Amino acid sequence: MAAVMEQAPMFMNNNSALLGGGGGDDGGAAAAAAAAGVPDVEVQASWTEETDYSEKYCDDIYEYRRVTVPRDMLRVLPVGRTMAEQEWRRHGITMSRGWEHYDHHSPEANVLLFRRVLGTCPKTGGIPPEMMEKVAQRELYIAELVRAREGMIAEQAARQEQQQGDMF
Repeated sequence: MAAVMEQAPMFMNNNSALLGGGGGDDGGAAAAAAAAGVPDVEVQASWTEETDYSEKYCDDIYEYRRVTVPRDMLRVLPVGRTMAEQEWRRHGITMSRGWEHYDHHSPEANVLLFRRVLGTCPKTGGIPPEMMEKVAQRELYIAELVRAREGMIAEQAARQEQQQGDMF
């Protein structure tokens, strides 16, 4: 029973009164939630139904999947950052343990990109010890690429600034 509860959408657990599920006269709470942009329980449930999960694909370290959420859901998702597991579960996205929201698909804002280390235990989210070194090496490589990209962007900006200065 606990495993089923852990994988269920979390949006009803702590905010049931805020989302209009608290019983009694909650018209004031429902109005406050609507004003704050928090969707009601029926809207959240429909988003969960409409969410589409791609097949998994992988490289030598991670397995990946795309999760396409309804466009209307974008108004409650954070902008400019990825979500922690508890956060995306609270929004009704349901997958086994260990998945990480690592990026957004730029051309389509409603496509969220997830990954998890190959061999991760779906019940606990535990990563196999033999994969830890590979993950660390990949993270170092990505950090190196980010530094190189930032350096190129800075060099390009300096050249453009110099060219503009030479024009005047």
